[in-house]
Amino acid sequence: MMNGVTTPSATAREPTRHRFRLAIVLASVVAATVGSVLLATHHSGENVTTRGVTATLRVPGHPRWLAAGRDALWLALSDTRRPVRDRPLLRLDLASGTVERRILLGGQATYLAHVGKRLLASVEHVGGSGSGPSLIVALDWRSGRVLLRRQFPTSVGPLAESGKNLWALQVRPATLLQLDPLTLVPKAPPLPLSRGRTAGLAVGGGYLWATASDAADVLRIDPVTRSIRRAHVGGSPVGIAVASGSVWFVDRDRGAIGRLDPRTLQPRGKPVRVGGEPAWLARAGRYLFVGDAVQGTATRIDLRSGKPAGPPIRVAPPAKPAPAFAVAPAGNSVWVSSFASSTLARISATSTAAQPRAITATSSHTARSNAGALPRGAKVIARIALTRTPVDFGGGALTAGDGAVWAMSNSESTLMRIDPTRNAVAARIKVPAPEAAAAGDGAVWLSYPSEDTVSRIDPVTNRVTATIHVGPQPSGIAVAPDAVWVANAGGPSVSRIDPATNRVVTTIRVGPPLACCAEHMSLIAVHRALWVAVPNANGLVRVDPATRKVVATVKLPYAPCAFLVADESGVWSAGGGCAEAVGRIDPRTRALTSRLYEPHPVGLGLAFGSVWVADLDSADVDQIDPRTGRLAARLRVGGTPVRLAVGFGSIWVNDDRGRVLRIRPQR
Repeated sequence: MMNGVTTPSATAREPTRHRFRLAIVLASVVAATVGSVLLATHHSGENVTTRGVTATLRVPGHPRWLAAGRDALWLALSDTRRPVRDRPLLRLDLASGTVERRILLGGQATYLAHVGKRLLASVEHVGGSGSGPSLIVALDWRSGRVLLRRQFPTSVGPLAESGKNLWALQVRPATLLQLDPLTLVPKAPPLPLSRGRTAGLAVGGGYLWATASDAADVLRIDPVTRSIRRAHVGGSPVGIAVASGSVWFVDRDRGAIGRLDPRTLQPRGKPVRVGGEPAWLARAGRYLFVGDAVQGTATRIDLRSGKPAGPPIRVAPPAKPAPAFAVAPAGNSVWVSSFASSTLARISATSTAAQPRAITATSSHTARSNAGALPRGAKVIARIALTRTPVDFGGGALTAGDGAVWAMSNSESTLMRIDPTRNAVAARIKVPAPEAAAAGDGAVWLSYPSEDTVSRIDPVTNRVTATIHVGPQPSGIAVAPDAVWVANAGGPSVSRIDPATNRVVTTIRVGPPLACCAEHMSLIAVHRALWVAVPNANGLVRVDPATRKVVATVKLPYAPCAFLVADESGVWSAGGGCAEAVGRIDPRTRALTSRLYEPHPVGLGLAFGSVWVADLDSADVDQIDPRTGRLAARLRVGGTPVRLAVGFGSIWVNDDRGRVLRIRPQR
């Protein structure tokens, strides 16, 4: 949170760690221009204006909360479905509107805060229902690299920094957490605030301020003595900010903005009636901006007079019901996110701002290709629908083996069994969305990071037959003869499951505790070797399955945040959202022998004499010659290719739009 302005809480929201289901940016200049025209002309008879809107940005999916800096804007995409699914964070360049980063955190970020050189996110776990557990994740502001993450047993809401403390609200029951801002470790016992829910959190005037929506109170908390003083304001207080010597709060039920004297907690002036269902507010210049999704407007309030400055500003079409607008300050402007219209609007704090101009969200991954005109080395021979209509973020885990191709539809919480002889879904198994899947040894294995478990599915009965507790945050999974290996990102460690007994027989640490909690840990089992990617350590680890010991560690010049493939001649790793690279190491010399530029490479496959790469940003499946390390062919598949599987004479791609593509090499 910046300038003491809160982020949206559970009270203003409607009612799965899958690291690579990432949105592709669909906006175009035409669409953005049309959107601006619609805003300018919608309900033209109303007493509203578009003056002050300096940019309208269309984004994929539904934007919820955002955090702004001088150079960039971080945006959390979300939805209203339960259980919670994995939603990406997008980093947008403020000058051009390009999407520079896409980061998945294993859930849905509901609150963002820009604190120094870090981005802090409150994240609901994949599979959660809104009550917990949850995470606080610290990321590098520029790169989006995950620096630290800590789990909490209940839902954590808004965040605010004050001095040497990071303060976090536990939403229900209302509790204030005092954390070390560097380690996220609690520094004091939780401070109960209310039996109901809290909504907003702000810092100012030497105090912490919170809104207890259920109790209709504004709370003043002394951070030193931890004493609490309550002001009963009625209604449903949500957003809160401290500005110009007053405490400002949004009363959503009454459609009004109130303000208090921070010393006496007595009201100052009359409430400002804005109508609709306002929720959040932010300061820019000498104004407060209050967003209202029901009316599709933002109201500008003069901090000196406490009165509206001009008519409401149209930023999106009216929408009811709809999650609340989020509002974030950015110097002399504010950004307002509309969940319903999938847009962001930038409003200038100067009243003479120009009419809206359209900007377009595009991929920044436009670096030169490492190949010229490439031949098509394969063709799509089947497109298998997992959902009736295309669905953003609809894909998930994918594997081939034990007589079928297994594809997860996260949007429907269903594992699809695809018959490769008919290219059709033969069975649908209702399971929560897993992080990863592997087939072999007479079963299909699914990993669940939020539960620290692996599920076993019998391919004969298509039913879950066992749930196995493994290490913390199980991520990647691989099957070898008489063993199922699981990479535990919370270790970092590797667990070996005996498929005969469904029990963990050993756990091997593969890195220091500081290298834990990576974006995604993957692993691959080959003859006499188990290779494990440890992204937060920028390296690969080789484990001897016989001795169950780490026998080699290879440092890489990038973080291997996606998948691995290997044979006896080489180990290939993809950078995913952390690096635009696919690299090869020689397992004998442990040297990096090849590194190729690839735009957001995620899925990898090794078959038919090639290394196959799913490039999320370019919508291509590339083929690399493993002998030369150079690109040999390219197939444009469109959509959002994410995960790859190899089997039944084909390459299979779950493209995250509710379909699986079957690709056959052209010999």
